[in-house]
Amino acid sequence: MPRVKKGAEAAGEKAVQKITKGGSSEFAYRALRDAIVSLALEPGSDLEEAVIVAKLGLSRTPVREALVRLAGEGLVQLLPNRGARVAPMGWNDIREHLEAFDVAQRLVTRWAAIRREDSQIEVVKRECDAFKRAAGHRLADEMLDLNWNFHAAIAQCCNNRVVADFYLQLLTGNLRISRLAMTYKAYSSEEAYLAHVGNILREHDEMVEAIERSDPDRAEELARSHANLARKRVSETLIQSLTEKMEVNLGGKREVVF
Repeated sequence: MPRVKKGAEAAGEKAVQKITKGGSSEFAYRALRDAIVSLALEPGSDLEEAVIVAKLGLSRTPVREALVRLAGEGLVQLLPNRGARVAPMGWNDIREHLEAFDVAQRLVTRWAAIRREDSQIEVVKRECDAFKRAAGHRLADEMLDLNWNFHAAIAQCCNNRVVADFYLQLLTGNLRISRLAMTYKAYSSEEAYLAHVGNILREHDEMVEAIERSDPDRAEELARSHANLARKRVSETLIQSLTEKMEVNLGGKREVVF
């Protein structure tokens, strides 16, 4: 697994320190969620309740409520007699997540084309345009968040709260995976970066068109292609990260250093 670069934890602390003292569990939830999905808090790292309480200037109750809420979203694990930790992201975790995401995204996008209302498709269009603007300025963090907004708007078009909530949980998990693989520095060249972003923009536009035309088959096909595009990018990045950790001894045997 690629490790988060040094300094990320400090960035997370700054985000946490911005929360006004005397806040509530919602403040704690937002601060912790932002730090987790931005990878400022590394996958698998311990979440010490006393440290969080001190940084937020809150009592233990709202912090505990926030941790329970994050556990329900799959971002935190609550361990008996051991406290809490950020949910890990091992190879199997990522594989299983992406498989589930593929299925959920196809269903949500298909149903959106069947069930959407006119007012809902207008929201999807606005979010699509917002993502384009961020992409044009290469605002990586904003692109990830706006991509979430775009697909969340599509989820609302499926008009099934249970299905939409399940999909949004997976979509939130994707924020962590995307930050491992989708940053500009993770690409081999500027051309590779621009080509990938271009594919995303094209598929976003085509999804909007398919949903607006009420074409469920085309919408699902595009959702599958979109999930495959993301999965391919994640796989390439993880393989590159693993290769960079390999050392070759004089006997010709490759040793992987984790």
